[in-house]
Amino acid sequence: MQCVSCEIEFTPELLKGQEVITIRKEPITVVVEYYKCPKCGERFLVPSRDSDPFKMAYDKYRDKHKMLKPEQIRSWRRKYRLSQGQLAKVLGIGVATLSRYEGGKLQDESHDTMLRLAMEPTNLHRLVADSVDVFSYDDKKRLLEHIREDSAEECSLENWISINFSNYDPDEYSGFKKFNWDRFCGAVLYFCTGGVLKTKLNKLLFYADFKHFNEYAISITGVRYARIPFGPAPDNYDLYFSALVRKGAIAIEEKDCGSGYVGENMIALWESNLNIFSESELRILSTIKEYFSDYNATKISAFSHKEKGYQDTPQGKPISYKYASKLRLGGQLKKKESG
Repeated sequence: MQCVSCEIEFTPELLKGQEVITIRKEPITVVVEYYKCPKCGERFLVPSRDSDPFKMAYDKYRDKHKMLKPEQIRSWRRKYRLSQGQLAKVLGIGVATLSRYEGGKLQDESHDTMLRLAMEPTNLHRLVADSVDVFSYDDKKRLLEHIREDSAEECSLENWISINFSNYDPDEYSGFKKFNWDRFCGAVLYFCTGGVLKTKLNKLLFYADFKHFNEYAISITGVRYARIPFGPAPDNYDLYFSALVRKGAIAIEEKDCGSGYVGENMIALWESNLNIFSESELRILSTIKEYFSDYNATKISAFSHKEKGYQDTPQGKPISYKYASKLRLGGQLKKKESG
């Protein structure tokens, strides 16, 4: 190729380097591919959309500020079979503006907020219902019905729980894992097969997650555990269990435990999908269930009260997984497994 600066011809060699691009007064560093003239040092960026430094910088800026990406806007619009013109009118913005956003232009922060709000089915339903001269009668009826179906799904108890109580980043209190509803349900169903008291179930979940973290530095379910009077338990566990009862996955029955104590017996109505667990996770789940098979709710609660993580954590606060290395059953489990 020929250098446009010094006009010498040279054989191009593809190189990589960093380039700083300023986006809204904020420097964003991206890795770019380029050719370099061996004589004058002029750089020529490779003309590829995938390596477009401005596109990459925009994407990094969006990720940093949690803004919608063009493909998310397009996918959402097409989900409801809306044209750009129809959506623009519903939102009250210019169709050219929406087209530029879908094409890669960085959106205004106010428009990004508006788009995010409109993506919530209840808000979109209100916008479409109030729109005038945008849709035909049949199209509007179809669209509103579609949105109502999505709204019902959005308001399901398990989704509400995930959004409001489990929407946290992986950290030391979740075992450095994002909360996973399917894995949590699978673990609950596994331990509830044949029935288990709620108090004991909470401890089995705790020991499974913390034992796996102790061995592999990551939890199984991503659930946070809190200190409560009867020992460690998943934070907001009653909400999780209510969702499973509502789905018909488990049933809760009263059980006479003697001495005037009536406990809640959790019974699995569905079979646990063990295929979602890794070999190490299955081994830990099985080991914990077997180890505590002869423990009743009172005995396992007393056992858990002696855990250092439980003792060091204030009432109602989450227990850090850093205490997994100090589990009382660590050495006992290894001895039992080897035996």
